[in-house]
Amino acid sequence: MSHLKKLWPWVAAVLSGVLLGLCFPPFNRDGFVWIWQAPLLAALWFSNPPKEKWSRWRWGLLLGFISGFVFFALSCHWLVEVGHVAGTVWAGIAALVFFSLYLAIYFALFGAFAGTVGRWIIKEPDKAKKDLFDQSIDVLRVAFLNGAAWCGLEWLRGIAFTGFGWNGLGAALKDHLLLVQFADVIGITGYGFILMFCGVIAFCTLVRLGLEVKERQRLRPHVDFAVGVALIIGLFLYGTTRISMVPEESIDLRARIMQLNIPIEEKWAEDLKIRQKIIFDYRDLTRTFVETADHDLILWPETCIPGLFMLDWVQNYFNEHVLKGDDFYLLTGIEDATLLGDGDGDSGEIYNTITLMKGDTSTYQSHRKVHLVPLGEYIPFRGKFPLFEWIAGGIIEEDFTPGTSFEPLILEKDGHEIGIIPLICFEDTVPRHTRKFIRNGPQVMVNVSNDGWFRESAEPIHHYNNAIFRCIEFRRPMIRTANTGVSAFIDSRGSVFSRKEADGFARILQDEETGSTFIRGSLPANVEIDLNPPITIYARIGDAFSITLGVVALLAAAGATVVSTRRKKATSPQRESQS
Repeated sequence: MSHLKKLWPWVAAVLSGVLLGLCFPPFNRDGFVWIWQAPLLAALWFSNPPKEKWSRWRWGLLLGFISGFVFFALSCHWLVEVGHVAGTVWAGIAALVFFSLYLAIYFALFGAFAGTVGRWIIKEPDKAKKDLFDQSIDVLRVAFLNGAAWCGLEWLRGIAFTGFGWNGLGAALKDHLLLVQFADVIGITGYGFILMFCGVIAFCTLVRLGLEVKERQRLRPHVDFAVGVALIIGLFLYGTTRISMVPEESIDLRARIMQLNIPIEEKWAEDLKIRQKIIFDYRDLTRTFVETADHDLILWPETCIPGLFMLDWVQNYFNEHVLKGDDFYLLTGIEDATLLGDGDGDSGEIYNTITLMKGDTSTYQSHRKVHLVPLGEYIPFRGKFPLFEWIAGGIIEEDFTPGTSFEPLILEKDGHEIGIIPLICFEDTVPRHTRKFIRNGPQVMVNVSNDGWFRESAEPIHHYNNAIFRCIEFRRPMIRTANTGVSAFIDSRGSVFSRKEADGFARILQDEETGSTFIRGSLPANVEIDLNPPITIYARIGDAFSITLGVVALLAAAGATVVSTRRKKATSPQRESQS
């Protein structure tokens, strides 16, 4: 029994990490998002540190770190696939381990907070009888503080070191669109507060009910539980009103997405025939579709052809073989450069771009990717800090240069100018980045991606799931076209189903039998563009909700630290006099 008492907090921390990991692909057991924190909270609140000298915040730091490491190792296991690109499986394993160790720090900070400032201390039965509602009020206080801390940490994780905000608690609700429509006010990070707040209340309610039954007391009022239920009902009601709203005036954009499912090894193969086949396939498919049906917009994925846009052969390829002066827009991801060099090894600046053309390349509009991926598109501190160059120097021979513009591209349709919000690769998972493109007037978000680096893993699904919430936050539809998936049409409610066409057809490129998105094909759809879309509260204030809650939690932690320090100073003279 003594061994079990020592072991159970560690097991509880691991269990919480596993339960949360199961909420996301490939497992998708999203129901656990409401209860995953229960084992961790039990360990933080009701267990004692293994050593007398250990303070509660250090104990919480350790338990939170363990839980976070397990969660990220489980939910980011797709990182192992980079070992195929690096040439050794150990590179992939090392990437996963170090990435999980870093991200687990945010769970550790939450554990330190929840185990001290956010700790729930159950009142003695005699005292609880006298104060009818004190227990509920105390639970609400603890739920609010822990929800605020979690929400603030999710926001911080999404911005620190360029940010990795994937798989916050709210992302697990991707299939529950009625619940997540409030993201147009608080953003998806705001749901970190809601889910933690409700999870804490649910756990405390079960503990209180168990004690009341055990001690044969009358059931006490559970105002805290009623507040949690009312919050969920409120979200449903808000979602019902938002999801049923239709634009007063709209226009349909006839679009087609292409996904050739090209392995990363072939995309930049040294064999010229392989490269030529890729180029010809995009040409042949595009010409087949535009010559047999009317299209407003054809979309190709990120860096889809192996060439720089400025090259003469690329210009000729588009003009003579793809566009041919026809009346449709082509939007493609492609690399570009300011100059190729002067023969002395100077390659100039290289950009990852989205380029929009109609008729010929002289009409082109180009957006250069702003939010570059460290160790994916550039090496931090190249030439100054050898570790990063040692890890990825063989893969990334030259750094991309970031763009600076946040101006949408412009597509004209029936006398209307439609703004295209250009999002390259994982930029569609960064709300603060997308927010800078929001303007008055009709807009559609476009994402071009190449997740082929991660092969047939869960990574493209994670990417897609996190991108869905940009449509809800900003009330703009999104068109996604990816080399290996997920390619889809998402409306302003976060749905892949058409509001106008009641055919039950999910507008996502996938195998009809298996549901796999790792297929070769194309998909047409009419994209409804609101001519007068709203500027949402979230678009106006950004992450103010999450930041405010984070500041509240920080102030609470600072206040608790000051009080604890004063108590220690006050007790020190007494101990000295007694000694």
